[in-house]
Amino acid sequence: MELDRRSFLATTATLAATAAGGCTGCAASPTASLRMTAESDAGLAREALTTFDPDTEPDRPERERAAIAERVVANGSAAVEDTDPPLPTDRPVVVNDGVYRFDAEAVDSRELRSFSVTIDPIRVDDGEETPGPSDWIRYGDLPAVDREVLAERGYDDERPIGIGTSLSYRPEAVEDSVLVPDPEYSVVVWPDGAARFEADDASTYSVYTYELTAERIDSAPGFGADLRERFGFSLAVLPREEREILDAAVAPETPAPDADDRSGYHVASDEEPSEALRSLVDRFRERDPVVLGWEHESEPWRASGEYVVRYDGAVYWASLRVEESSFTETPTTEG
Repeated sequence: MELDRRSFLATTATLAATAAGGCTGCAASPTASLRMTAESDAGLAREALTTFDPDTEPDRPERERAAIAERVVANGSAAVEDTDPPLPTDRPVVVNDGVYRFDAEAVDSRELRSFSVTIDPIRVDDGEETPGPSDWIRYGDLPAVDREVLAERGYDDERPIGIGTSLSYRPEAVEDSVLVPDPEYSVVVWPDGAARFEADDASTYSVYTYELTAERIDSAPGFGADLRERFGFSLAVLPREEREILDAAVAPETPAPDADDRSGYHVASDEEPSEALRSLVDRFRERDPVVLGWEHESEPWRASGEYVVRYDGAVYWASLRVEESSFTETPTTEG
């Protein structure tokens, strides 16, 4: 799967944390990396904006958010309960082939009680013993309120793999629970095995009913064409060494089967950038990266960013990251 804008920025943040010593045993942040993905105008919009597509989201919460976005677009509105607006309201997003702005109005609220719990599998194969029948209850025999809360977290088909989390109950439903506030059973038995259940701190919080609406402001191809016109620039008549770097940076049309796609051009942390790369980075530095109205402007001396590049007859979304101290004297502010 090709990295979208959000995934690449998340990867960059991870690399930065690694370089700062936040990850023991991880690889250091590279001196430079450049990845160029050929995109249509619609693809440029999807790279620049948050894209909601339930079919491509690996995580359940994001799939659910994407499904909400599609429902709002399809029906014109939707009522959703959450602690905060579940969809961004401060920037446009891509849903299907359109670009939309969402609005969220809180029309109702109610309180819920939250309980901190830990659920640890009992590993019988490792010699752990399951308590006697008086201390455990089968998942299917739990009261409806407990099964409903566990199912909301995805813990209905199988036991969790050792977690500490929180479970939320309606205040009036707590008295029907056998798990909170004080568990009547120390073990819950799922179809695939037993797990110890403990409940701890409790708190109260509010959830709101949001009336979500969507306004279509453009098509994805139209928004992407505007990006191409505003930010696009051409890389042509380049020395052979610089073209070789760009050719190496172009992502393959068929993505790697694993999620850890490291395609593109990279300079390791212990390597010096070539003169050809220095020259190419300066070409990017002279151009405007894609920065939209709600995003923070980067310092003009920084080359790192996302760009729209025309090269060899194609349009690319280019993600460039450089360790500035390896390329130029980093400006400082005198005190």
